[in-house]
Amino acid sequence: MKVALLPAKLDAIPVDFRADPDGVWEYEALARRAGFDERWGQMSIGALTRPFEGFPEGAAVVTYTSGAHCSVALVDCTTPETPNRWS
Repeated sequence: MKVALLPAKLDAIPVDFRADPDGVWEYEALARRAGFDERWGQMSIGALTRPFEGFPEGAAVVTYTSGAHCSVALVDCTTPETPNRWS
């Protein structure tokens, strides 16, 4: 899975939080890949409504909110994960 943390504000990202991301994914795997720990804040998952920052339409948008801080990660669930010794 291709993953990128974004410095962009959420309102600049074409996302639909009512849509499920394309591809194969699980909630916990997206959180782990994004580097977020839901024990310390609120996570939300949506899908890109058009290509953005090198990610295809349907890629997962994972947000993590803790207090006044919001982090955003894009995760492409459509590309197969290549196992390696670090996974």
